Amino acid sequence: MPSRRLVLMLPWALGLARQPASAAPSDAPTLAGVTSRGESVSLHGLRGSVVLVFVWSTRCPVCLDKLPELRRNLEGWRGKPFVILAVNQDRSAEEMLTYEQLLERTGPARPQLKHLWRGAAEHRDSFGDLPQNMPTTMIFDKGGSLHKAVRGRVPAELWDDIAELVLG
Repeated sequence: MPSRRLVLMLPWALGLARQPASAAPSDAPTLAGVTSRGESVSLHGLRGSVVLVFVWSTRCPVCLDKLPELRRNLEGWRGKPFVILAVNQDRSAEEMLTYEQLLERTGPARPQLKHLWRGAAEHRDSFGDLPQNMPTTMIFDKGGSLHKAVRGRVPAELWDDIAELVLG
């Protein structure tokens, strides 16, 4: 019996629904904000790329365990249409920024990894309430439609889905 439990969430359980290709941008899931480096970013603006949204907290041990894996996996996707938006939902931006400074000391910056703080005044998303004690991961295809959402540990098979979307 496995010791870890993976919970696959149906898109409507996250307040999101798979959007038809003809969906108007106003009907698409919303995510927009300013990264910790001052770059404006949005799901709509990233159309044409596969986007992995990783909602996390520095108070979540599973989240902290997965972030290095996400960073390592970016190496294989350098130059490809793939971006990770790491959306932090700590109480203060300082908690996220302290963690990000630690990351900078342990390896090179990765332009395909963008950190956003969910509590920022300019942050907007349509994800609703998400648990702070476990990560929530969403994959959006090149058209901006939700492909898959997972709560809890990120399974290795998720990278197969990403490969199909990026390379297919």
